[in-house]
Amino acid sequence: MSNYFLKLGLLLFFAIASSVSYFLTINSTENAAKLKKSKKEFVLKNAEIYGSDKEGNFSYKIFTKKAKTNDLKQSIYLEQLLIKYISEPAIDWQIQSDTGQIISQTNVLGLSGNVVIENKSNDNPSTIVTNYLEINPNTLTIATNRDVLITINNNQIQAKGFNAQLRENKLNFSSNMTSNIVNP
Repeated sequence: MSNYFLKLGLLLFFAIASSVSYFLTINSTENAAKLKKSKKEFVLKNAEIYGSDKEGNFSYKIFTKKAKTNDLKQSIYLEQLLIKYISEPAIDWQIQSDTGQIISQTNVLGLSGNVVIENKSNDNPSTIVTNYLEINPNTLTIATNRDVLITINNNQIQAKGFNAQLRENKLNFSSNMTSNIVNP
């Protein structure tokens, strides 16, 4: 009879030990899978990203020294980028910044660090400088709520926040502005 209780006790002990080890293994396997998944990172160096219009024609090009993403985040991070418009020769705007982010499921790029927007036209050259800007490259719409310095034909305008339609060369200011106009 005591042999029966000993066998039953050992069987019960092994059943409990195997159940505990099974549940510990499941949790550690799931955690290992999560850690392994989060460490996957995709990097492109000297990448060109093309955007297209509704007809499928390439309308702009983003050149970046480094594009990075991983499978957990739905965004693409860019370093040292330059945006040029290629489909419309009349659009002379170029945009560059230190860093940028293509925000998932939107047509918006968040640019930061030495953001410089230049109109390279001979008729009306201008420059817009800020430290943060959001742009929809398809509609050529830009906006910021940060300090901005705009230079047009050697005249300077300082403002805090603005939005602009680059295709029509229209600016709208969000706050008071100061200007320095040079007499011809």
